[in-house]
Amino acid sequence: MSANLRMEKILQVKSDLDKKLINEGLSKNQQKMLNEINRRLNEAPVSYDGPERMEPGIERKINQRQTPYAENPMLPQDGDRDFIELITSQRFKDSVEKVRRFLGNTTPIQGNNPMMGLMSTIMGSLQQIKQVEIQNKEYLENLAVDLVKKELGIPEGQLQFDVELVSGMMGASEGMQTQPQEPDEEEVEEAFKEGEEHQEEMEDFMDSMEKFNLEKAKRRMINSLVQGAAFKGGHMYTLVSDEINRLDPNILNLYGITQSLMEHLYWLYPDMEGMAGSGGGQMGQSESDPETDPPTIKAKAFTFPLLVHEIVKGIYSLYGDQGLPNDPVQRSMVLRAEDTLPSEIWDSRLGPIFWEKFRNAWPDKLYKDDQRHLQQYLFMRFSQLDAKDLANLSKAFLADKPEAKEVFDRMVNEVIEILKKHKYESKMSDDKDDSDDSDGSDNYGNNDDDDFDDLDDIDLSALGF
Repeated sequence: MSANLRMEKILQVKSDLDKKLINEGLSKNQQKMLNEINRRLNEAPVSYDGPERMEPGIERKINQRQTPYAENPMLPQDGDRDFIELITSQRFKDSVEKVRRFLGNTTPIQGNNPMMGLMSTIMGSLQQIKQVEIQNKEYLENLAVDLVKKELGIPEGQLQFDVELVSGMMGASEGMQTQPQEPDEEEVEEAFKEGEEHQEEMEDFMDSMEKFNLEKAKRRMINSLVQGAAFKGGHMYTLVSDEINRLDPNILNLYGITQSLMEHLYWLYPDMEGMAGSGGGQMGQSESDPETDPPTIKAKAFTFPLLVHEIVKGIYSLYGDQGLPNDPVQRSMVLRAEDTLPSEIWDSRLGPIFWEKFRNAWPDKLYKDDQRHLQQYLFMRFSQLDAKDLANLSKAFLADKPEAKEVFDRMVNEVIEILKKHKYESKMSDDKDDSDDSDGSDNYGNNDDDDFDDLDDIDLSALGF
């Protein structure tokens, strides 16, 4: 009997016993059996609600704590349960429900080897999608940019975009490592002892390796949030359903099918990390160029939803990079250790639930149309926190603590004040120079990142700092 059928039978027995317990009571042996079933289900690190199962190798890595999040100080603890085990169960159930919503049932993702049928469904849907998209390529590229700018509140002139719908798979994006490159202890000691600009402000007992490990953990958290934001962005196509339906009445449903199934592949594909490590077969990629004026977001993808995904990822990557160490040697070490394709696979699996918890801690005012632009500034300010402070705040919002919401509210208020200050100073400067080439718009996009250095340290006393 397969593992799926065996679990399905156990769940059915549990359901029958639960009903009998309520209606007529259980015999001593039946109660003993129900207690044993409940005990075993509760002890299972990853829990399931139905017959759908993730690939055994993925589940084994989670159970044995062999993920990039192992011992990450940014994550909260919940008694004896590992946080990654807890959120994995929820994230997998969410993925199953998404498949059920677009396919009507989850039969294609059940069984011991659903890959062949699943890939056939995806490829068939992608072929139909490309027939429509090829004829509307430029329109969809512009629509993707306009959609992201509107939903993220990107002010006009803050960023420029270079996006493309492609017709084939792509290789690994530049700058992404296929495997982590860990420096030796001597290199870390040299970089984090000599390169620290404010050495006197660091705790005396914290050695260079501890600093390096904290910076790596911080980068892992930021990368997870970026990927989570991107995956949420991959479903923003529903916000332009009227425009898409005008192109073809079937394409909206095809987008839903392909997005849900491709996301679920992350839980079914054996050794997807190994495949990612080879650097090929990518259906989307993005990068940012902060050296242009304004900064450029570059994105390529195979479908419209994936293009939106990559644009969102590029934007948040640009702002998340503000959290990297200023020292170029330290920065390079952190990037080589954490920005890897295999780690990005795990960010894709779990990042969406990190991002959801992050957004749940935001002040409500950030969702108002005239306040959405503050979301990016908040993310940038969060990324700039000291690694130890970011760890404490991350543990708070991941654990759904109300104190996290209070801290984010204060951060937003301080960001608003610095933006007001910058706007006022810019206006005074324009008046003084009698400039005629200002368009009079509330464009906060051209202020330097150094503006945020004027902010005092965020008051984190609510978290006990």
